[in-house]
Amino acid sequence: MDTARLEALGLQVREDAAGIEAVLDLESSPLVNPVTKAFIAEVTFQVMGDRLIPISPAAVVGLAPILVGALSDVADIEALLSDAFNEHIFHVQRRSAELQVLGLPPRVDPETLELSTEVLEGDLAVLLAADRLGNFRIARAQRDQSDVAGGAGHTLELSEFRERAALTGYLAALLGEPASRPQPPPGAGLVRFSDIVEKFGAESLVPPRSSLELLAQLQVEGRPYRFAAARVAGRTFRGLLAGAQGKVWAGRFELDEFPGIVRMVAALLKVRPEAVRLVGPDAPQE
Repeated sequence: MDTARLEALGLQVREDAAGIEAVLDLESSPLVNPVTKAFIAEVTFQVMGDRLIPISPAAVVGLAPILVGALSDVADIEALLSDAFNEHIFHVQRRSAELQVLGLPPRVDPETLELSTEVLEGDLAVLLAADRLGNFRIARAQRDQSDVAGGAGHTLELSEFRERAALTGYLAALLGEPASRPQPPPGAGLVRFSDIVEKFGAESLVPPRSSLELLAQLQVEGRPYRFAAARVAGRTFRGLLAGAQGKVWAGRFELDEFPGIVRMVAALLKVRPEAVRLVGPDAPQE
């Protein structure tokens, strides 16, 4: 990028061994940190090709890059930066409200403005953090205060979980249970779908807006897997297939198009359906 072009846009340019940085003076129209109420009067960008990437202060790190080619003057930069910053604040507020509905405490770092929350389920502790667009990822997962291998990095759509139990169930299925963990006695608190059909009859209905979840354990060529599904709305479900190393697949599906657990898992793992075996909760772990 031609530094003269950046200076013509009203940016202060400095260059060193690490590359080119451009500083935007916002003294006349500063951004406002909504947590500390402090003014952000200066923003530093890393110049990468024709993009300006915000790198300082921490409150703007991660905002969308600004394309220099579409700019005519410094007012354009200020407007784009302000739009991106305000969009991030909107997502923080929106996601904070969703967390509160689920009974989870939203936490906003006063310096980075990163939104996070901790989900606790038994001895499992999962830290969820949102990016600048409100997309959540697992930032840390621990069981008995020890990191869960492969736990960090998974993403999830928070709005698909209407109850806290649905979210904790999803995370438990995603992160799995240690093979050495003692299993509950057969039938202890567990309900099979065959029990439901037997007791209530095949003609009973699940109301359109009620929650519905299921969990199935499988063995595929001797390896353990877990399949979880939860109703989103109507006949739409979200599903998850996880193995010993974590998530294998996650996505939505329509009940009318669902081929069944065995056939779907076989297609996802590219094995013959005969290699997939549904097992009960009391099956031995390999």
